[in-house]
Amino acid sequence: MAISFVIDRFRQRILTHADGLVTFAELIRHLEEEERARGLDLPELIDARGATTDVTSEEIRRLVKRTADLAQMTPLGFTAIVTTDDVVYGMARMYSILAERVGAVVAVFRDIDSAERWLARAGPQ
Repeated sequence: MAISFVIDRFRQRILTHADGLVTFAELIRHLEEEERARGLDLPELIDARGATTDVTSEEIRRLVKRTADLAQMTPLGFTAIVTTDDVVYGMARMYSILAERVGAVVAVFRDIDSAERWLARAGPQ
């Protein structure tokens, strides 16, 4: 799988790593695994610097719909996505803009330090 994560209970944060080609199915599976692990309410740092994607804009809309469904069941933690790939960046920005409308706070960054600072300022969820 291109996406893996660990829950850092000490820091109360999800640390996610995405590498290689990340597909729509993998993104949905990742959300489902976080839900099963009871981690959706935690802030999440997604390091996708080694990732590419073939996700379409329609699939981003479907991902936002799934996010909205989850947000009705539990508060969602802030999410910081870090990528150096232009396509991943664009799709992640689209997701962040649309997800904001359903109550998810997502920001996209080009470097880990900026993402870490943003999550630290966001505070506990």
